[in-house]
Amino acid sequence: MNRIKETLARLARAARGSRESSSSSGLRLDRAGRSSSSTLDSREKVLLRADGRGPLILFDGTQNGQEGIDIVFVHGLFGSRAGSWTKAGVCYPRDFLGQDISGARIIAWGWTGTLGSNGTFSEQAESLLADISRIRSGTNRPIIFIGHGLGGLVIKEALVTAAMSRIYGAHVELGNVYPRTIGCIFLGTPHVRSGKRSLGECIAAAALLSPSTPNSQLLRSLRDSDKVFENQHSTFLMISRDIRVVCVREKLPSTVAASTEVARDADGMELGKGTMQMMVPRESAAYESFNVTRHDMVANHLDLARFRSRDEPGYSQMVSYVTKVSSGPTPAEAEAREPRNQEILNSLYFDTMTERESRIDPAYGQTCEWILSPSLSTFPKFLKSQDSVMWISGNAGSGKSTLMKHIWHSEKLKQQLLDGWANEGDLHMACFFMFEGGNRIQKSYEGFLRSVLYQILSARRDLIKVAFPSFYDCPWPPPVLFTSINNLNQGFYSIFAHMSESLRLIVFIDGLDEYRIMERKDHYEPKELDITYEKDTGDESWGQSKWATDSHAEISKLVMSMAYKDVMKLVVTSRELPVFEEAFSDFPRIKLQEHTERSITQYVAGRLEDEAPGLPDSKNLCKELAQKSGGDILWARLAIDMVVGSSLRTLRSTLDSLPTHLGGPDGLYMRMLENLQPEYQQSASRIFNFVLRAQQPPTLITLALSEEGYLDSATSELRIVRDNTHPYNNATIHRLSDQMQRRLQTCCAGLLLAETGPSTNSSSVETGHRVVFVHQTTKEWVRRKDIWQRLPGCTPIDIVELDFSLLSGCARHIKAFSVLRPPILAWPNWRFRPDAWLLIANALRYAERIDNEVADMPKYCELLDELDDTCQQAWVTALQNHKPLHEDPDWYQVRLPNFCRRHWANFEPMDAGKPPKRKDFLSLAVQANLVRYTASKLNRLDAEARKKKAQELLPYVVSPKAEGFSACAGLSGDYWDFHHDMPDSRLLDILFEAGASPREDERVWPKALKAGRHYFSRGSVTMTHLLETSSSTKLMENRERWVAAIKSLLQHGADPRTEIQVTTGAAEDSSTATIAALDLIRETLEGEPEYAFELVEMETLMGRRGSVGIAR
Repeated sequence: MNRIKETLARLARAARGSRESSSSSGLRLDRAGRSSSSTLDSREKVLLRADGRGPLILFDGTQNGQEGIDIVFVHGLFGSRAGSWTKAGVCYPRDFLGQDISGARIIAWGWTGTLGSNGTFSEQAESLLADISRIRSGTNRPIIFIGHGLGGLVIKEALVTAAMSRIYGAHVELGNVYPRTIGCIFLGTPHVRSGKRSLGECIAAAALLSPSTPNSQLLRSLRDSDKVFENQHSTFLMISRDIRVVCVREKLPSTVAASTEVARDADGMELGKGTMQMMVPRESAAYESFNVTRHDMVANHLDLARFRSRDEPGYSQMVSYVTKVSSGPTPAEAEAREPRNQEILNSLYFDTMTERESRIDPAYGQTCEWILSPSLSTFPKFLKSQDSVMWISGNAGSGKSTLMKHIWHSEKLKQQLLDGWANEGDLHMACFFMFEGGNRIQKSYEGFLRSVLYQILSARRDLIKVAFPSFYDCPWPPPVLFTSINNLNQGFYSIFAHMSESLRLIVFIDGLDEYRIMERKDHYEPKELDITYEKDTGDESWGQSKWATDSHAEISKLVMSMAYKDVMKLVVTSRELPVFEEAFSDFPRIKLQEHTERSITQYVAGRLEDEAPGLPDSKNLCKELAQKSGGDILWARLAIDMVVGSSLRTLRSTLDSLPTHLGGPDGLYMRMLENLQPEYQQSASRIFNFVLRAQQPPTLITLALSEEGYLDSATSELRIVRDNTHPYNNATIHRLSDQMQRRLQTCCAGLLLAETGPSTNSSSVETGHRVVFVHQTTKEWVRRKDIWQRLPGCTPIDIVELDFSLLSGCARHIKAFSVLRPPILAWPNWRFRPDAWLLIANALRYAERIDNEVADMPKYCELLDELDDTCQQAWVTALQNHKPLHEDPDWYQVRLPNFCRRHWANFEPMDAGKPPKRKDFLSLAVQANLVRYTASKLNRLDAEARKKKAQELLPYVVSPKAEGFSACAGLSGDYWDFHHDMPDSRLLDILFEAGASPREDERVWPKALKAGRHYFSRGSVTMTHLLETSSSTKLMENRERWVAAIKSLLQHGADPRTEIQVTTGAAEDSSTATIAALDLIRETLEGEPEYAFELVEMETLMGRRGSVGIAR
């Protein structure tokens, strides 16, 4: 909230055109050295303001107020708005670029001033926004920003500020800069950290490359503002998804004068006392995102921004960059199309799209460089050939994913493609890392299609209408499911149909063996889902199931179906399973384990040098470990952990005793658990089972609270009740997290780890601290029941107690949530944060598992009541702590009391549609199928109150309460809304026994009848969603429950002669008709053979002579 208020205050200052004086608080950007002089002629100098600040129009080739493009140049630290772009008297933006880019207006903008009190260039960003808004008055032309050095940070801060103004509706004239910005070109701008150097240190190093040397005070302040710059970049990532970004880095070093103290964090080489050669750190000058391209230019840092001739290669590159980011439809067409473009991209996007890739460690040193060497690998030959598929195979743990990540991010690979296969085409690259350990969408064909389409269409927004033309003239959300497999397939192939001559697409698919047929999982019997083990060594030791084998066959066919397109190449990785051997036998192949011995030797040598320096005979030890690994990098990593932990005396015997394979009952995994103390073995079994049974990978906090159990062993009191007298604070949360981290090491032998990478999901508090298996093979191995039976310290696990404890862990985490972050969002409407609601939903799913099994009903009900109280308290506290951004007397007098009276369950976060209306927690409990809990709560009421409450709950049992989709679906592809399914039919018996009646509320019967259309009409969004993204079992269950509900309502007095208004069609084609209830029931069920006899029974109840109708 403080960040928002601060930004709005800055916007107000910028809108007033105010400028803080150079003597204001904050560090002065003092120069320590010479000043650069302008090389412009005297006529141009007259146009410059004395202080060199503000906008200067260098060239104007626009014809009228709307056509053309504005290109805004922002110089770097201590530069000048004209001199920085000038070389040998030639100001290339004015003298060349304006003439070579048709319809361009070239604006140079100058800045000086102070580092803002918040540690960024906020004051300069305010000035840039105000000046550009003023100079663009009356035009909606698109904008391209070009920033040199730290000038790129000013641009990023300005666009973040402008985006905030759009979000919060403040000073629209400034915010309009943001939607008009179509591209940013950053020349030598540091964006992210580089190796061990923080982002602040990288920015300080880049500051040394300025025309004048900054003083040590400024450099120290830039380094100290590291976290602020990290936050700025994270926000820029969120708001720049629709902006084409080009990052350019110099290839030639600059010689600078700098003391050892000043330059200690620089990326360079000392030449002598007081001088050194340096460049912007390589990894810092660009960042990874679908809309970002990175390039190198053969120039030093200052010459990135200046050219004296059109013949210079660097100038030709600049023209191509500007052309690339400016290509697209006319501004008017783009503006009209843009809202729908964004809606489509938002629907394709899912928050775990890059999760698997982000978990993969980068290649160690140069261990993967061989793949692009023609003398060591056939991969470069494949890139130039007409072969459409390259299969990279390897044993489990051999480093396939690490290699794939290295290839995907290699600029050398891209250059080889452009020099060969794609030299006459429009090259696009996309990747998808399959993840069996993730949610449904991360291992499915839907996830693959959505990810690849999102990557292509984000870079080429003009193709969105080509891919999905029928979605531009319909309402949004559309009447049919946009992310259906059929629709995604059509979009994918439409692109090829329209771009067959120019398109060149290379797709990287990692982990084909982790693909699963999620939409047909329910077609398999339990025994076909269970993993069987025929061997205890090799890839077969991990086991197979019919479902997995069929999934492998399907993904092979899908790859083959794309393999015969001349404009497409696929690079795929998988284990060496027979189904892939057969499918890809005619394509080039690289067997990874044949190439990894040298890489493993390098890795082991590096680890020993870092962790056991001076070890005797280390060279032979490295060689032996590499040979023993059999090309399995994961084995080598785990083995070196065990070897380094041994004493010198036992090191050799430890190495000799290690199994040569990972899995099976006698592999390295087993040895690691056998080495644990017996009490740790039981803890390991329990923790592993928690992670396996969790709805999604649990956070450290949820896992820690779950592992404590749901009862305090000393008092037999619910732990969540005890939390009421021992509230959480930052210290206790961090202590819990640290303790759980240590337990993962001591109890689980390092086979579970907590993610530490940055979150890609802005809605999640702890995405970067989820507990996951160290490798997919680990997850498969710990599922083996025989493993735990062999360990002396293990006893059988009580599954009900596990789920009870997971329910407790989620509920207690919600209590602790506000310590980390407010669980409620106020903009654009009041609602729970998606990640907070996901905890609530997970708690209810665990409750559903044990509702029919739990023996301790009083504690079970008490725990759910505490969950309800905790959420209501969080809701009311957030409302009371809310401070309106603007003076709003109605908030305190009217709206706040009204909101506080409403129940928290009404404020589910939604991606589409309105949230379901729920009067209390029991409404949600009914939708979550908590049958025994509902019965227990009703039985505590007196007869009159019980009847009233049962009547209130009846509509929730007989019909879904909303059509919208929860925002939690973006956090977890496994998430399924509570309000789309018919609740358990046993709830009807409970409600009718309590005194509910369909005659008491005339709305109940019509709603129940109309609900059938969700499950029996193929035009229904709900039915389509069930068929294509969930399971037909769920659909059949909903149908059976609806039929049972209608039958029960008829038995309890519902009137079959009631006339119902039914709407068919959508929008302009819709029509409304009146139909009797008995006719609507027959129309719904007639032609459904499975329900023919139920229809006869209901017609008998309705007074009609029953007859069976099979065909429509």
